[in-house]
Amino acid sequence: MLLETSLFFKTIFILCGQLSIVLGTCFYCIRGAKKAYENNTSFVGIHFRASMNMNKQLDLVPYYPAPNHYPCEMFKQVPSKDNPAKSDTVTVMAMDKDHRIKLIKDGYIDKQGGDTVYAAFVLWAISLFLCTFFASTGISTQTGMIFFTISSLTFGPLLAFIMLEMDENDGFNALKIVFLVTLIAGLIGYSDIYSFSESSFLIGFLLISLLGLIVFEFIRIFKGFSRSAIRIKAIFGAFIFSVFLLVDFNLLRKKSDFGINDWDTAFNLAFQIYLDIINLLLEILDAMSN
Repeated sequence: MLLETSLFFKTIFILCGQLSIVLGTCFYCIRGAKKAYENNTSFVGIHFRASMNMNKQLDLVPYYPAPNHYPCEMFKQVPSKDNPAKSDTVTVMAMDKDHRIKLIKDGYIDKQGGDTVYAAFVLWAISLFLCTFFASTGISTQTGMIFFTISSLTFGPLLAFIMLEMDENDGFNALKIVFLVTLIAGLIGYSDIYSFSESSFLIGFLLISLLGLIVFEFIRIFKGFSRSAIRIKAIFGAFIFSVFLLVDFNLLRKKSDFGINDWDTAFNLAFQIYLDIINLLLEILDAMSN
């Protein structure tokens, strides 16, 4: 006879499994980047050179080597004639090495690779959307878990690339902060010292704040913001997703108290908490980047 597991166990089992996939693939890619640097080779088409951060730690910097064949494509961003706030991409062909150097002085850069990273992003976006659909509709938990796993497998390399672009050492510190915040939020939310998930004011505040963050990021695509404004937004976003963690862990406790104990609910709750953690991490990384 199998022992019946609690809703908390089911939810944490799914959540930890998916986060382990994200971290596992992330650390694998960072390790691959380090080996590529040590062996003077590339990892998924990207080369790396060494730098030293303020704490005298090794910082791997991604770069694309100069082309070894000509003609090669180069481009630069110029203000749009129709809207100076936007930019247009101007593409030219460098016919030889001297021509390439001249174009670089004019502000052009080599057309970079990164097809693997781009493909991972597209696959992650599609699988995340499909996972959201299955989690919200409850049509098929099994299918939702498949897309959940695919999204975790593809987000890990993306996270590694983000960390390498800024400073993987800061990225590791961000992971530690997220772990600590999640642990504290989980303990407070699940202890039910306050009914976070039943506060209409708090839920309304979170939804309006989330909408504000989405609008900010949408405007950011077309309009530049100062680094201080972006950092303030990121800190605010980290606060919002920390509160979301409180609400979702409290919701887990409420559903457990109501006697709800099935894998469909566990999948839905695990996915919600997973999104809270990922968004919290991305906001902290955004706040720490230069």
